[in-house]
Amino acid sequence: MSIEPVYMSFRRLLQTSLVFIDTFFGLELPQALPSNVQEIGPIISKDYPPLTPELSNFINGHDRVLYIAFGGRFFTTTENNNKILQSIIEIVNKNMIDDVIWSLVMTSKNDFSPTLNLTNGLQVQTSSILNNEHPHIRITNFVPQFAVLNHTNTKLFFSHGGAGSIHESLFTGTPMLVLPIGGDQMGNAKKLKSAGVALTLNKFNLEVNDIITKINFLLNDNNIKKNVGRMKVLAKINSKRKYRAADLIEYILHRGSFNQELNELIPADKRMGFIRGNNYDVYVTLLCIILGFNGIILWITFKLIKLFIRIISPYFDQKPKRE
Repeated sequence: MSIEPVYMSFRRLLQTSLVFIDTFFGLELPQALPSNVQEIGPIISKDYPPLTPELSNFINGHDRVLYIAFGGRFFTTTENNNKILQSIIEIVNKNMIDDVIWSLVMTSKNDFSPTLNLTNGLQVQTSSILNNEHPHIRITNFVPQFAVLNHTNTKLFFSHGGAGSIHESLFTGTPMLVLPIGGDQMGNAKKLKSAGVALTLNKFNLEVNDIITKINFLLNDNNIKKNVGRMKVLAKINSKRKYRAADLIEYILHRGSFNQELNELIPADKRMGFIRGNNYDVYVTLLCIILGFNGIILWITFKLIKLFIRIISPYFDQKPKRE
């Protein structure tokens, strides 16, 4: 289909264009949006890379798996890396979780200290853990994230809170521990916490005990489980709206001119102007009717009172007779 470019002002572009937002109600706070702005999220692909045989065997071997990933563009400090690594060693030792998968994309093995001191006084070498010598901790560069989250044995997602990650987590019904690092992640973390499906951490004040406490809470709290189930249903329902987005795009391509306002999407109250759109003309008409009706009642009442006075006034005008 040959489509010629159309040049117009930014304001005109907003009036004649469709705007799609990859989010959905239930996650976002309720707000009024222009008619040409459509929420179509979460956009979830029909096909995702499957688990590798190695990861499949690793996850299938245990019932409680913690998955950690901070996206492909974000990383944190060496100090925070050490605290996260110490935390996962501690929770494995305390039998709070069976296995841990950590996807290190932007973080290298050099971003960890050589040794870590655990709370029980033991000292561990990080190199052995980072080289996958620990039987319950798997460190890897690539992880098919959706396949891991969609596995029934994955019980918790420790994430940076990127949009794609939170949508996949909500769609698969996986609670989250969020360590926002930058961008929109701070806002996403607040939304997830408000929805009751996640707890958050502070990258400037990260503590091992805080991580362990929140992981334990997320794994065992019944309200978290209920909220995760509720949001999973919402995510699955709203994920179908991408097909509506495709239909709208196809309609725009076939509607003719690209320089016309999308009147089909503009509600009637917006097309009728301020007075009619807000029913002020109806209110004024009703007010006039009420005032007119009250005026008629007052006029009739006044006439009746005047007539009554005329009837009884002769009796008061007569002088009393002498006996």
